[in-house]
Amino acid sequence: MMTVDGLFGAGDTIGGTAHKFSSGSFAEGRIAAKAAVRYVNDLGKTQLQVSEQEYRDLEKVIYQPLENYRVGRNEIVAGTVSPSYLLPIQGLQRLEQLMDEYVGGISTNYMTNAVMLNRGLELLTMLKEDMSSMGAEDLHQLQRTWELQHRLLASESVTRHTLFRQETRWPGYYYRGDHMKLDDENWHCFTLSRYDRKTGEWAMEKAPVHHIID
Repeated sequence: MMTVDGLFGAGDTIGGTAHKFSSGSFAEGRIAAKAAVRYVNDLGKTQLQVSEQEYRDLEKVIYQPLENYRVGRNEIVAGTVSPSYLLPIQGLQRLEQLMDEYVGGISTNYMTNAVMLNRGLELLTMLKEDMSSMGAEDLHQLQRTWELQHRLLASESVTRHTLFRQETRWPGYYYRGDHMKLDDENWHCFTLSRYDRKTGEWAMEKAPVHHIID
């Protein structure tokens, strides 16, 4: 469970480590799922109190992409390009390209720097603004839309952590071209972030590494 009570995460959502990779993330997913079930069972009959208005407001937000598509679909006569909405695959392609080109992807031989990372954050901000114009033709595409929303948040977190950590700790996974060396004196630590969803601001800090000896 993360710092938000009842919120469970796995993979990049609980911190990046090169040795974890895909199989480790899958294992974390199983652990998180089992822990979430135990958490719900432990609650018993205790339930969160949500007002009818909160429920309706959230429902409107969740299903808005379906409405965007219903209204805008008549504006195109062929293809999938619309002046009114973006499809999930189009948003995903934008996200993949900007992360690849600016945040140490394969097209740059996993190399990035502060200038590229800051430009990547600018492009991520533009994509975040466009998320309100997503269109989904069915429930499957609606799921894809919200998966993209979650990937976008994770991508911004990765970008901000890479920018904050001024060293190259995992050669082969990404390189900071402006900080090519390992810097244990300043960066043998965890980097922690806190996102304020109301203001959109990120707070970054360091935390010491504590070694446990049995």
